[in-house]
Amino acid sequence: MVRYHYALVDDLVSREEFDRLIEEKITACGNLADEVAAALLVVKDLGRSHVKIRGLRGRSSLFCFYAKIIACSGAKEFDRPSGEKGLVARLTVADETGQIDLVFWDEQAAALEETFEIGDVVEVIGRHGKNLREIMPLNLRKTCVDIDCVTEVRERKEPERIHSTLLVLNLSPPRQFTRRDGTAGEMVSGLIGDTAGTARLLCWETTLLAGISPGMAVSVTDALVRDGDFGGREIILDEESTLSPAEEVPDIPMTPLAMVLPEQTVSIRGRITRINPPKPFSRRDGTRSWVRNLQISDENTEIALVLWDEEAKRSLLAGETIILYHAFAKTGRSGDTEVSLGKGGALFLVPGDGEQVRMEGVILHLPEGIVLTNREGSWLVETALPHGSRVRITGTVSGRRLCSESETLLEYDLNVIKSRLDAFISSLT
Repeated sequence: MVRYHYALVDDLVSREEFDRLIEEKITACGNLADEVAAALLVVKDLGRSHVKIRGLRGRSSLFCFYAKIIACSGAKEFDRPSGEKGLVARLTVADETGQIDLVFWDEQAAALEETFEIGDVVEVIGRHGKNLREIMPLNLRKTCVDIDCVTEVRERKEPERIHSTLLVLNLSPPRQFTRRDGTAGEMVSGLIGDTAGTARLLCWETTLLAGISPGMAVSVTDALVRDGDFGGREIILDEESTLSPAEEVPDIPMTPLAMVLPEQTVSIRGRITRINPPKPFSRRDGTRSWVRNLQISDENTEIALVLWDEEAKRSLLAGETIILYHAFAKTGRSGDTEVSLGKGGALFLVPGDGEQVRMEGVILHLPEGIVLTNREGSWLVETALPHGSRVRITGTVSGRRLCSESETLLEYDLNVIKSRLDAFISSLT
């Protein structure tokens, strides 16, 4: 049974080490803890404690959580493509943050109603199937944990068409997909904000986003809005939707840092009080990514912030003010609340008061960040221009930060480069 618990930490320790830690934990508890209880304690010591239902994210991750059974569909028979009969059953479970379905097949589905009852609190170890609204349990057991949660099964509302003004916060590169009729299409996902908060954006007509970039306000008509997989909203743009730039920027609600609680998705604003360099790490699939630890403050409260992936490599300085949209709050290893931001969120730098300038120089990608450099000095700048680009930037300078308002690529003058190279060679002879 503990093999499922080991799957929660198999990227941190070997199986032999995990078994050794279990034995040590049983001994430390005076042999009063069984193997499963000891495994749970070891998992918690390694920083992989149980999550809430709202925190069930990602297709490939393995999750462990407690929940109360609030509904059971009973086993239903269906026909497989091979012609064989199959059984499927669902348990709807919930905690104080939301609800989700557990899906069981064949023998497990048949035995479900005899094993569990509505009101039982269970510990679930499982992963997502094809549908992010479902969990495929790998292990399920009754527990004595007390959970206070909603007891009514939440019915999903039918999508409705809306007209609204949105602030585009994040856009992913277009992704290819195949329609049911076999033709190819493109879709773009992203993040938007409005007066109700943040929402996931799904655009199935990518031509609507031509000329639109993060930070722009847009007016949309006939966009679909529906419940997301784990609460929250999804805004969908399809062939019936229209989109155009808007002058008025919606006021997105911000959560004061003192009001941030674990297992919440929040948008916050704060000044960077401490910042560590980004650190590389390898994921389970072997890909390389980055993580960075910071502290931010809103003058009343200070909170820990963890940036992941590309956000961790942003050029940031202590003392600067940033806004984080759609960040996830959780309990950190120290027991205090920390906020985490990765691909699903967005980070915006709040420009400080500065001098209006127009500068020419070369873009360099350095370990400290992206800089514009010339004979007068170097300034941190946020730009998508590649390393070595010669550019003219109009914007404002505040300390070591250059906030770009417009960028113009400049051609290198080969005659000037040649004359400087000749002069350098002459100086060596």
